[in-house]
Amino acid sequence: MRFAGVTRVLLPVIDVVLLNAVTTLAFLLRFGHFPPAYNWDAYLQLFWWDALALVLIFSIYGLYRPYRQPAQDLSQAVGTAVLVNAFVTLAITFLATTIGFPRSVFLISAVLQVPVFLIWRRVHRSLTLREAPTIRVLAVSAPAEDSMMTRRAGQYLPRIAVEHRAFNTPPGDLAAYGLVLLSSDVPQDLKEKYFIACLTRDVPCLWTPNQYDLLAAGAELTALAGTPFLELPSVRLSRGSLVVKRLADIVLAGLGLIVLSPLMGVIALAVRATSPGPVLYWQERVTVGGRVFRLVKFRTMRGDAESGSGPVLAGLDDPRVTRLGRLLRASHLDELPQLYNIVRGEMSLVGPRPERPAFVNQFRTEIGYYDLRHELPAGLTGPAQVMGDYYTPPEHKAAFDLYYAKRHSLLHDLALMVRTALGSGPRRPGRGA
Repeated sequence: MRFAGVTRVLLPVIDVVLLNAVTTLAFLLRFGHFPPAYNWDAYLQLFWWDALALVLIFSIYGLYRPYRQPAQDLSQAVGTAVLVNAFVTLAITFLATTIGFPRSVFLISAVLQVPVFLIWRRVHRSLTLREAPTIRVLAVSAPAEDSMMTRRAGQYLPRIAVEHRAFNTPPGDLAAYGLVLLSSDVPQDLKEKYFIACLTRDVPCLWTPNQYDLLAAGAELTALAGTPFLELPSVRLSRGSLVVKRLADIVLAGLGLIVLSPLMGVIALAVRATSPGPVLYWQERVTVGGRVFRLVKFRTMRGDAESGSGPVLAGLDDPRVTRLGRLLRASHLDELPQLYNIVRGEMSLVGPRPERPAFVNQFRTEIGYYDLRHELPAGLTGPAQVMGDYYTPPEHKAAFDLYYAKRHSLLHDLALMVRTALGSGPRRPGRGA
């Protein structure tokens, strides 16, 4: 029997075995010996609930489906699922007051589970994909976009053979394809035909959204006098959601300032020692309601970077960025002082990244829906940072932010924070100093 077939059946069992092994190791690291009988009996009472929760959460995050996502997405899904399961396990331990097992072990176990499950899933993915069949992908676009569409298809599926069609070609029978990609050049009436053909054959279809697609996304169907109507979803958070979000920001950002203060002190000394100028850089940014506030970050550019030019977007290999600044930007460490902005209520942990007023005035005239991102508190991280980069066009960043506003939830925020922490690859230069 092939490797993929065997492990698909045994994968949940292997996950449970790893969970048990890691928790036992966590106990050994915490106390220096294996659990005694009374601890072990108490742990076994909880273990089956913990194992069931792990399998269910891993299933929710798609970790038992065939691998069709990029390796980075897989890592982010594993990290998020392990973190969510850790919260569930701790909740169970507090509900089961007679557990007789140290809860600190579960915290250590959660930290160890992340690398263990990441390595195991990466190895399993690599071995499984060796046996996976090549998937035919149809990319419909202008000829000038063929190479870009191939790259995008490769990010969605790991083993592909891409066929290209002109953007004005009708769909025909799509049964032979495992994915259809449509560029923004495809006319609306032809796009509808591709949608119907893909739905008929149950073929995944991805397309570049236009402004109408973005505004109508998430609409709810209702009926008035027997006529179907679509109702636009709200992009504003309810009062309850705002209160819960604010409480989470205060607690997590406050703890972050306390725990990370030694690291921030070291960074401050390094900035002062490696280049002349202030340690911190203050810059006006726009947040919810269009309000302007002063964002703080560690300085990563020369002290006189914009003295003669005014606000300028940073470019690749920008000579204004210091050597230490490149390292801080690549590791996101230059953003740590913004925990202060979060505690003050000027930002949130998750939300649209705040932009400078000069660029906001420019973008709001070019992008019809740009101001909708200001219906939410600005964030330290957000969907545009997780799914894009610093060279993602502003209209695409605004699209990510608009979609986030329509689907906001605390679980979604948690997933974005985990994906930010687990994101791989160098961080590209940002805006400002």
